[in-house]
Amino acid sequence: MKRTVAAWSCVVVIVAAMSGVRGRAEIVPDVVVATRSSFPVPSEAKGLLNATHRHGDWARVPTTTGSILSAIDYPDRPDKAPVVIVTATDQTMTDWLRAVADQVAAEGFIAVVPDLTADRQDALASVRRYATEHPAANGRSAILVLDGREPRVRAVVGSRSAAPRSWSETIAYLNAFTGNDVSRVVSMPAHGHANHIGSAPLLAAQQGERGQPGGGRAGGGGRGYPAGKLPNLPAGLFTAKATVLHSSIKGEWVDIPSPGAYSGKMHTRITYPDGQGKAGIVVVMQHGPGMDDWMRALGDQLSHDGFIALVPDLHTGMGPGGGNYDSFEGPDGAFAANARLTPPATLAAYKAVREYGMKLARANGKSASLGFCMGGTNSWIFATEVPDVNAAVVYYGTAPDEAALARIKAPVIGFFGEDDARITATVDPTAAIMKRLGKTFEPHVYPHATHGFLEFQDLGGNPAATSDSWTRTIAFLKQHLQ
Repeated sequence: MKRTVAAWSCVVVIVAAMSGVRGRAEIVPDVVVATRSSFPVPSEAKGLLNATHRHGDWARVPTTTGSILSAIDYPDRPDKAPVVIVTATDQTMTDWLRAVADQVAAEGFIAVVPDLTADRQDALASVRRYATEHPAANGRSAILVLDGREPRVRAVVGSRSAAPRSWSETIAYLNAFTGNDVSRVVSMPAHGHANHIGSAPLLAAQQGERGQPGGGRAGGGGRGYPAGKLPNLPAGLFTAKATVLHSSIKGEWVDIPSPGAYSGKMHTRITYPDGQGKAGIVVVMQHGPGMDDWMRALGDQLSHDGFIALVPDLHTGMGPGGGNYDSFEGPDGAFAANARLTPPATLAAYKAVREYGMKLARANGKSASLGFCMGGTNSWIFATEVPDVNAAVVYYGTAPDEAALARIKAPVIGFFGEDDARITATVDPTAAIMKRLGKTFEPHVYPHATHGFLEFQDLGGNPAATSDSWTRTIAFLKQHLQ
């Protein structure tokens, strides 16, 4: 049974189990569902992608014949989530499909957009297996197929099918048949990286933290989100631009030669602490959105706290016309460019930046890596591949496998948010491996803190997580670099 629904902007939506089973359609009864999302039309896609707070991932899913590029968005929640594959009958990985996936993730699902059309059932099955094996996935999955040619809606999950008449009914159907517990989903306001949209609620900070696996709770001390930037903490999303504009920190831009890494050079911002004394260097590894004001402000904060900070633009030469990060029209341009990043070239780039930094006149011969999100993962990798690095700091990044961890010589400290299951699900297993290998790893998981808490400082447990984690970061760097 098919039903005409003009309000759906001429799309066909199919929600199906990845087994490919098709059942007879039934009408979904009218349901009033409060959603955290909306169904974007194609003209809204780019604006939504530039405004979203979600730092997605790119994955190359292995198949028997090669690999499938896939964009993955994750929900903000403390528990494991079902997977929804977003695809279409008439297009592959467009901005529109990625925008729909962003809204699906807002409802608590791990949303995956493979570079495939909906008829590629075998390849879609490979993507499903890959996604459902993620540590943050609960093993349940569905597929959402869109077709912009007809104003009809049909839904199928497993052997049952339905005809939801709105976005909220589709989400309700997905919730029901994947067991999605919406009470576990953290509602995040739209922040944006290019422009702030709306105003975030000033939520009370939660106290305490879950420390090392098996440990008890330590006091974290709550505080509200500050009206302006505090001198002993990094800038947040809302204060980063002003921090960079009014910074008194001495800095310079340098194009560091980096053979074998992308364009062969890394456009790098180097900042120095006050005075003329020598200091340890910190290679700052960018988060998914790229070399934005927040990353620049972070480098300034490190120099304020006594270190030489080198913040390379990993997108050097990848922008329009061979430009750098600043040449992208919006944050989503940088995220799209992330699909062209490769671990070997990224490692080569960061190695070149560290080698350059170690030769600076004010460098004291000691170095550390510090990264966020994608950069947090790179900080882990850097520690496995650079035996002379003195310390590694990881903010919400995942560790490599045990064979790589066995090569680490430097101490590692990590900071994670409880409401970031895609990352936090890996913390205890990583800690167990590091302990078994006799390596030093000090993890801190903060209650009610989200992914990117050091940037989104105004949400839930993020203020307490920001204060405690940065205090520990600076103490750790001083211990190992001074």
